Amino acid sequence: MAASEKTKTLRPSWKYFFLSYLYYVLLIPVFGIGLIALWFVWNKHKQYEYRISDRGITIIDKEYERKVDLTEIREVRLKRDWLRKKLGVGSIVLELEDTETYLLGIEDPDYIYEAIETVVAAAKKQQEQHKKQQPRKPEHKPGSIDRMNELTGMWQQGLLSDEDFENERRHFE
Repeated sequence: MAASEKTKTLRPSWKYFFLSYLYYVLLIPVFGIGLIALWFVWNKHKQYEYRISDRGITIIDKEYERKVDLTEIREVRLKRDWLRKKLGVGSIVLELEDTETYLLGIEDPDYIYEAIETVVAAAKKQQEQHKKQQPRKPEHKPGSIDRMNELTGMWQQGLLSDEDFENERRHFE
């Protein structure tokens, strides 16, 4: 990573999985199923990590790592139900060209949502400005200056007559 790149690492909050934890704690007296289920929920809770930088978002799972460039994001949405809203957590949905990616269990999702939306808008604006800066088109055909220099040199050395030089020079005007 470049030294100027700012990165923030996020992990899902336990509050996002609150109902699952509560439900499986209540199932502990039933043949220990609750303990096994709690272990699965805890693993899912610890499975994800999100790294948000000024260039992109990296979603790290136990099995894979996906990097999303900010210019690939078409839309950013905030998703949460009433309980998660009360707990101060939510999910951020990143709509890409071909799929949707979720950042699950983010604490203070309003702040993160606005930050991502601002950075995405800035990246898209920068990309549009970069596309507008097209290279200048030359006023002459490629190779014509080299050919003109060659003809001038031959004329100066006396290898071309004045008449031949003028005839050839007119082709470049």
